[in-house]
Amino acid sequence: MLKISRESEINLINVLIDHDIISGKDLVKIKKVSTEGNKSQIDAVFELKLTDEEKIVDVLVKEQSLEVIDLSKCQITDEIKTVLPSNYINMNFVAPFKVDGNTLHIAISDSSKLGLMRNLKAITKKNIELHAAKVSQISGFIEKLLSESGDVTTATIRKENKEKTKTFDSDLGDAGEVLDKKPEEDIEAIENESEVIKFSTAVVAEAIKLGVSDIHIEPYRFGSRVRYRLDGMLQEQNQYQKFLHDNYGAVVTRFKIMGKLDIAERRLPQDGAINFKIENKVVDLRLSILPTANNERIVMRILNKDAGDITLEQLNFDETDLKNLRKAIHSTQGLVLVTGPTGSGKTTTLYSILKEVSKPHLNILTAEDPVEYELDGVGQVQIKDDIGLNFAAALRSFLRQDPEIILVGEMRDKETVDIGLKAALTGHLVFSTLHTNDAPSTITRLQNMGTPDYLISAACSLVLAQRLARKTCKDCRVPDEDVTPKVLTDLGFTPELASRVKAIKGKGCPKCKDSGYKGRMGIYELMRVTKPIKEAILKQATTPELKAIAIKEGFQTMQDMGRKMIASGDLSFREFERVLSS
Repeated sequence: MLKISRESEINLINVLIDHDIISGKDLVKIKKVSTEGNKSQIDAVFELKLTDEEKIVDVLVKEQSLEVIDLSKCQITDEIKTVLPSNYINMNFVAPFKVDGNTLHIAISDSSKLGLMRNLKAITKKNIELHAAKVSQISGFIEKLLSESGDVTTATIRKENKEKTKTFDSDLGDAGEVLDKKPEEDIEAIENESEVIKFSTAVVAEAIKLGVSDIHIEPYRFGSRVRYRLDGMLQEQNQYQKFLHDNYGAVVTRFKIMGKLDIAERRLPQDGAINFKIENKVVDLRLSILPTANNERIVMRILNKDAGDITLEQLNFDETDLKNLRKAIHSTQGLVLVTGPTGSGKTTTLYSILKEVSKPHLNILTAEDPVEYELDGVGQVQIKDDIGLNFAAALRSFLRQDPEIILVGEMRDKETVDIGLKAALTGHLVFSTLHTNDAPSTITRLQNMGTPDYLISAACSLVLAQRLARKTCKDCRVPDEDVTPKVLTDLGFTPELASRVKAIKGKGCPKCKDSGYKGRMGIYELMRVTKPIKEAILKQATTPELKAIAIKEGFQTMQDMGRKMIASGDLSFREFERVLSS
């Protein structure tokens, strides 16, 4: 009688069905014979003469071109006894039979075991060579191997071979079930000592301490790396490289466990959330896992709860612009659009606006993808495209919820734009975002989406475009000798101002990690949709024409604000070029 784990038995039955060796109708007979004779379903398959061992081996050989091995002639050495944990061998029904230098030879019964390759490599730290063998031979070999080495428990393995167990325990997802305890209990017990867990915690804790916005964990063919996005720029963290590359599969599994994702799914992208505790503070992380050619890639966005507490005064607005913004956001109706590329701080600006306008007598509803920060007194809805809850559907429902203020995370299509504009005309104040380069081109974008001119003209009250630029480090500022008056004149300075302005740069110091930059600041342009601009929209004016009219009305471009910041020393010439050259 075969000794085969339940999971391996099911996998083998599925392989036989996939190759039309047995059919779905046979399953009833197989189950009946298996239950009555208290034997495995594979024994039942052989008893019913639905197939035989030779045919199963043939399928594997033809499909994967594997060499067939006769396990009855293989000797069990001391090295074989310790190369893999016994409960792992038992659960996965694999037979390690030979170690040749840095190569471990393993016999398998069916193609379902191919998914264990990376996991086996991580556990054994050896190259894996697979061979085909008969089911009965694998069963007998495993039984003999376990009897000679003793039935090793997870606790014993941990004691005898701590490093190996750390990897194995972190990769419990591949094993399916743990013989000694329930998986949840085992994972809890392991958390106290696993190096993989210490590593994963250190990567996240260090990122939070540095004020990083995103963590990237990336696999490549000959190496792996961790990168932090600090002040908008990705920086490689070399101290993590070696451990990450040696334990990449285990690290991915750890983050999946933290994010409550499917640890067995390696073919599809997965998204999750992690609540990370550090110094009695809970930090939320948004987790994204993407399968690549080499392994799964992880990106975590650190959601800074403090972003919801930033006031408008802290956002670096020009005094006149702040006054105009406040006038627009405290009105009873109209559409206020915040525009800019991904990562330009639009969400932070919108949350600061909501924090200012939120009052007990107002009903505020938001549709976001995802909900990044929870705001008191605001009804926040998470968009779920897969079930039909998109921005347009949420917006339609909002109008039946009697709101005064509505925030739509993004106006992605004409339907959302039309509903938002109509809501702004019918006594609601609507906030939203668009991905455009500047404020005047936002109007043109709405027209290009097919929105009627009269709707845009009547509903839009203000357009705010923004960028985030790195501040020059205050501790290592020095004059930038490369920036001559001519360079400044080409940048738009008047000749008189260009001769007086001294451009500043950061030379690099320990406080800014030798980058020359520390912290970020907003650069804005705020266009009020005044009567002349409304008339120009109805006449289908071009973007340059709209910009010219806005400038006559007192509009200041982001480049104007950038030049002021170069003059004050907060912005370097190179950062101006990087952020505002377009």
